[in-house]
Amino acid sequence: MKRTSQPISTVASQLLRWSLPVIMLLAACGIYRVTRVSTSDDSLATLPNQPNVVPVRYDLPLVATDQQLFEVLNRVLPPEGPAHTNNYVHALRLWGPQAKFANPKVPDGATMLSYFLDDATFRKLAGNNAPPLFRETDGLIDSRAWQEADPHNRTGAVHVDDLLATLAESGVPLDAPLKMRDGVATVGDLLRSAMRRFHHEQHEYEWTAISYARYLFPAKRWKNQYGQPIDLDGLVDELLEQPLPNGVCGGTHRLEALVVLARIDDQVGALSRRSRRKLIQHLGGVSQRLIAAQQLEGYWTRSWTTGSQTSGEENTAETDSSLYERILLTGHHLEWLALAPPEVQPPREVIVRAGQWLVRALLEAGDSELRDRYGPCTHAARALCLWRGKDPYHAWRQGQLRDVVAQAE
Repeated sequence: MKRTSQPISTVASQLLRWSLPVIMLLAACGIYRVTRVSTSDDSLATLPNQPNVVPVRYDLPLVATDQQLFEVLNRVLPPEGPAHTNNYVHALRLWGPQAKFANPKVPDGATMLSYFLDDATFRKLAGNNAPPLFRETDGLIDSRAWQEADPHNRTGAVHVDDLLATLAESGVPLDAPLKMRDGVATVGDLLRSAMRRFHHEQHEYEWTAISYARYLFPAKRWKNQYGQPIDLDGLVDELLEQPLPNGVCGGTHRLEALVVLARIDDQVGALSRRSRRKLIQHLGGVSQRLIAAQQLEGYWTRSWTTGSQTSGEENTAETDSSLYERILLTGHHLEWLALAPPEVQPPREVIVRAGQWLVRALLEAGDSELRDRYGPCTHAARALCLWRGKDPYHAWRQGQLRDVVAQAE
């Protein structure tokens, strides 16, 4: 029997009908793949679970003796009273998750860490009426920001990504559960959200950079939620190009971020040669300004950015608030210098004078001054411990044991 051929248009129509579902499926897979890549950067999918560690470098007893360390630390124990998120950030950063205290009114390290990771602990300390500390919006996790008019502002996060950076410094892995009020995520999800939100016009980025260095290195680039590529060299330039006094705590947290980037780069080699050179030159220039601006007593004031000391008239007019500023600036500068590479360090006498001034200032400050300015005081205490190469909790425990032995004798 003779086969009758079909019209070409009919054959094409049948082929299209048969292949269309396959084409649509492949297209859908392609769209999913593109979407998946754009919202889950490969550089974020291959991260090590544990954060990078910045080891201590120095042990200079002239900065603070063992007994001085103990007495200073004894004055900056975690604060009693109602929960205060910013105080807990600073206390956990100083004392670490392993710290334990005999006073039941003083939260230990595990409790403070749980405050950030588990909403049940947060509500226990902050009160059931307190809004959640973390929430998920449009697929991104964010912390509740401090707002002056908020009746619950004591439990809000004061700085962008400071909670994430504190978790990184506390050694919390990325797969640690983050138990929120409306679901469970991980610290890795919190990190990814921070990276997605980041953009170069961000008001605060110091703690984002620290989180990046501790969790993301050696990954060098990613895309934010707006599709903008973010790269490591651009982030370093952003930190370097701001005027020195700009930023939180007189610009000192930006210096800390640069130091953390440099120190972790020593381990993983992520910075380009150009960025590394610019970063070291910048820190070296800041160090020279600090040498010139250090007061005879050993502290620094807001004039440090000019590389000059304050006049005698300004010194005699200082008030209690300027004492707070001196503790804040001296403590923060001594802290980042304790982590800085040797090639940017000032002479040791500069460090020793600053350390001994901090010891005197913290031991002579009133209880209300320490309570009201708890955060900066913990930076000062941590700086002293870093220059002694000591873990604060262990240094404090050793001081307690020395007291017990001395009393027994």
